[in-house]
Amino acid sequence: MRKIQYTIIALIFVILVSSSEFVLTKYKDSLLHELEITEHTQLSSRALALQSVIDRNFNMMVSLEAYVNANYLQNKDDKEVMEYIASLYLGAQGSTFNLIIAPNGVMKFVYPLQGNESIYNWDLMKDPRANVQKQISRALQTKKMTMDGPFQLLQGINGIVARKPIYQDGVFWGFVSVGVNLDQLLVEAGIKNRDTEDLQISIRNPGEPAFYGDDSIFQENPMIATIEHTDTKWELAAQPQASAVQSINRQIILIRISFMLVLLIGLIFILYILRQRDKLRRAVNERTQELQFANEDLTAANEELLAGQQELHDSTKRLLESEQMLSYMAYHDVLTGIHNRAHFQMILKEQIVHNEINRTSLAMLFFDLDNFKMVNDSHGHHMGDLMLQEVANRIGQSNLSYHTFARFGGDEFAILLEDCPNEKEIQVFCEQLIDILKPPCLLLNRSFFISASIGIVQYPYGGVTWEALLKNADIAMYIAKKESGSSYSFFNQQMAMNSLSKLEMGNHLRQSLDRNELEIVYQPQVDCLLGKIIGVEALLRWKHTTKGYISPADFIPLAEEIGTIASIGEWVLRGACKQMKAWHSTTVEPLAISVNLSVKQLNDERFVDKVKQILEETGLEAKYLEMEITENFAMQDEQLDALSKLRGLGIAISVDDFGTHYSSLSYLKRFPVTKIKLDQSFVRGVQTDDKDRAMIKAIISVANSFQLQIIAEGVETEEQAGFLVANGCSQIQGYYFYRPMTAEQVLPMLQGCLQNKLAFLESNPAGHIQ
Repeated sequence: MRKIQYTIIALIFVILVSSSEFVLTKYKDSLLHELEITEHTQLSSRALALQSVIDRNFNMMVSLEAYVNANYLQNKDDKEVMEYIASLYLGAQGSTFNLIIAPNGVMKFVYPLQGNESIYNWDLMKDPRANVQKQISRALQTKKMTMDGPFQLLQGINGIVARKPIYQDGVFWGFVSVGVNLDQLLVEAGIKNRDTEDLQISIRNPGEPAFYGDDSIFQENPMIATIEHTDTKWELAAQPQASAVQSINRQIILIRISFMLVLLIGLIFILYILRQRDKLRRAVNERTQELQFANEDLTAANEELLAGQQELHDSTKRLLESEQMLSYMAYHDVLTGIHNRAHFQMILKEQIVHNEINRTSLAMLFFDLDNFKMVNDSHGHHMGDLMLQEVANRIGQSNLSYHTFARFGGDEFAILLEDCPNEKEIQVFCEQLIDILKPPCLLLNRSFFISASIGIVQYPYGGVTWEALLKNADIAMYIAKKESGSSYSFFNQQMAMNSLSKLEMGNHLRQSLDRNELEIVYQPQVDCLLGKIIGVEALLRWKHTTKGYISPADFIPLAEEIGTIASIGEWVLRGACKQMKAWHSTTVEPLAISVNLSVKQLNDERFVDKVKQILEETGLEAKYLEMEITENFAMQDEQLDALSKLRGLGIAISVDDFGTHYSSLSYLKRFPVTKIKLDQSFVRGVQTDDKDRAMIKAIISVANSFQLQIIAEGVETEEQAGFLVANGCSQIQGYYFYRPMTAEQVLPMLQGCLQNKLAFLESNPAGHIQ
């Protein structure tokens, strides 16, 4: 028997040792894999940083090109040109070595001149260096920006040079170029002169020796990252430091030794226990044999009694746990663990009775999270649940003094405050609550910003029943959200009246199509230089049966909110296409029709198919249709696919209200935009505001740089029209030429003359920049 035990122990020992070696091998492999991932991440980070630094330096090429293309060199002395180049160079604060404008290839404008004396007035077209001539030839052939380097510059430094040819009216004008000091570039990107180097990095042009680092790294199966330039690319190779691998090996050896020591001590202890157990077993067997027969019946009875007692105890415990769980679930939110709507309503009823008896006050705050639906739609409900838990945790762990905090469902929460008769105290509480939610929260390695719209109702001024308090708090919250978001609003009786009026208007708007209350008016668009109408914008109007005409600024957002904007937008699109097709049969030259597009229409998966169907039904060619999108709503990545499909049909895409929100040049690069619509808020300030005039010039320059059309809306005076045309925006829409009118009124205008309205062109030629 003892021999079998020792055999089993030995077998277990062998199994444990083998298992430990297997686990240690897997653990070592995982550490090496994690090291490899970390090194790949570091290499990618270095490559991304280098790409970013290169792009940031060469992005000044866009400003130089726009400066030249905008004819800013005309009528400018050399000092003004150099001051502009200097402002670009000093604003960059990077590794840029010089900025150059070279008319006809001669480097006439060089900044800074100090250190670049050797290239001043240097003729690139006669440069004897083969690589420079190759780059110039490639630039002239492609008419795009080219990059060369690194190579030894005439200034005596190792650098890279980007050049772009400039063509004016199809004729070669010259070059603009940016030179970058390679050593400073690598330092700025964090690759060179680091305090601690955890990777050995080399950089080369493909197929050439490394120009930075040890070229032998590329021969040792390294990690490779690629940096794409305009017409070339760099390869980054990296090898890990040997010390990291040695550290992992030492860690595995230490774990192995520790485990073997533990196994040895355990084996000794088990052998000792076995010997002591054998002695004790012999003694127990002798004594047990004596008492076995006497205690057999008593033991059996006792075991049955204990089993029954244990079963009763377990049943009682399970019943108590079930009761506690049901009670908890009835009054707590499962997701966040805080109180739920049922508990809050019960407490609110109790507090109303308490306040009525003791003549005290209470306040209720009802709030939800701004743009929470966007988080759910873009990142999934799991991310939304994490955000709700974060909100509950922040408020629960804060120092805010409140009576009850509960989640009503979705992203709606409520807070009950006691003894707050002073509105100032409630305002302070709301501001503290907004500040608690303001810091960004990190969810699954993504940063999100949380803001809330808060509705406030006080007892008894905002209602004497719990139902009335909840309803009025919800109304106040809606007002806060409508105003700005991340704010709060106190309930008053006017809100209740407005809410009822809005409900009635929404119901009426749903029936507006059936009642033939909606109509389309048209506003012509004029090209001043061509002296004719070039297009028409379709505008929606609502003539209410009792209230008359209602402003689009009032009913369009309401249609968006109640979900009727899609059907109304489809009706407008069909009617506008049908009308323009009818005009084509009477006009000499076909015109284009512009129709406003809602972001909810873009989110409809069937929208592009609907547009195709409408074009087929009306017979209008796609090239005569232009769709306007609002910059701050529709230019999101979620709408990129739909806009690309529309552009693929031949439909033009214009950006309305450009420059009034968070404009980004990346939108114009990534989205299929064909036209920019200059907002009337800038046009109104032409005669009085220098900033508006500067903004208009900048936007026109951007449009020209991206080869986009530009049209100004809201032009009401001859002075505004003259300024726009003089600065390169000849397409105009506004009351100065035409007001919105019915289809019957438009037809005579299409055949009319604009000579009187264009008289300002004679006194203010378009070529003169004001």
